[in-house]
Amino acid sequence: MARSSSRTRSTSRSRAAAAPVNPRTVFLASLGAAVLAGRQAERFASDAAEVPQRLRAGADAAVVTARSEVTKLAKSARSRIAPLEREAGKLGAQIDAARVQGVAEAAKRLNPLLTRVGLPTIVVKAPAKRVKKAAMKRPVAKKAVKARRRA
Repeated sequence: MARSSSRTRSTSRSRAAAAPVNPRTVFLASLGAAVLAGRQAERFASDAAEVPQRLRAGADAAVVTARSEVTKLAKSARSRIAPLEREAGKLGAQIDAARVQGVAEAAKRLNPLLTRVGLPTIVVKAPAKRVKKAAMKRPVAKKAVKARRRA
């Protein structure tokens, strides 16, 4: 097949001639490399100076997160324990009542025999009343104190 003459031929671009290596070009290249190395060193130094600050900020955030998790877990534990404490209190009261009733029954049956023999009789004591603990409220820290702790 013959090529059409209307098409233009592609020619390769001519490359720029390489600059001759002489002391001046070597000096300028080394000067440019030194400037770039200085800039990179400054960037690395500024990044290195920020690392401890970032680490401290990350550690502080981890402490805050851990505190909030501990608070949540403590609240959850308290909410699970409270019903158990109430149930234990009820069972304790039932046990005390049963004990008092048992002692009273034993005293009722044994006291006549003990008096005949001349031994001291069984004295029935009323169960001690349980003193309920007053609901202790935790003191509320002022916002300024919390802010100082975080800083």
